[in-house]
Amino acid sequence: MFTVTDLKQWHYCPRIVYYAYCLPGVRPLPTAKMDLGRAANQATEAHEGRRTLRAYGLRHGRRAFDLWLESEPLNLCGRLDMLITTWPGSSESPAAEEATELIPVDYKDSVQLPGASRRYNWQVQLAAYALLVESVYGRPVRRGFIYYIPARRAREVPITPELRQAVHRALAELDALVRTERYPDPPADRRRCAACEYRRFC
Repeated sequence: MFTVTDLKQWHYCPRIVYYAYCLPGVRPLPTAKMDLGRAANQATEAHEGRRTLRAYGLRHGRRAFDLWLESEPLNLCGRLDMLITTWPGSSESPAAEEATELIPVDYKDSVQLPGASRRYNWQVQLAAYALLVESVYGRPVRRGFIYYIPARRAREVPITPELRQAVHRALAELDALVRTERYPDPPADRRRCAACEYRRFC
């Protein structure tokens, strides 16, 4: 079963996924950036429960953190940072069937520059979480949010048909990679290699 992180890495650099699945003996040490990212996510989760949902344009909702999701039909699993459940009216304890919207949120320990486009691999990652939520809860997901930790800002990402297709296409490509063990080409932008944990093997 592939992970949502695999899909993000596939669109960033497919060689990362190749090393993980086709050369399982290669196990690099976590980078400082990875350690800082994990710590930032944990700190954000601790504070998020005390904040309002204003960053997401919502007046009320219920939050679930660090949510493990998996789907055999999708052959996909992942740990979602936060799932927001909204409902009509002002009830504080809605029944599950009364939920009007399920909204996945993915934290990023990165500064989003004004006017900069969202990274495509992050959008695919969020769409993958949306498909998992749909598979697990049986309810459609129309949007999600990327939450930029340093800026304390959330950006809405519509879960478009194009992003859904990108998730399914990437899953098929990942399956083909594992079956054939074909060594992928490196990314066109070699700046991505600078902080990669697999750099010394690649």
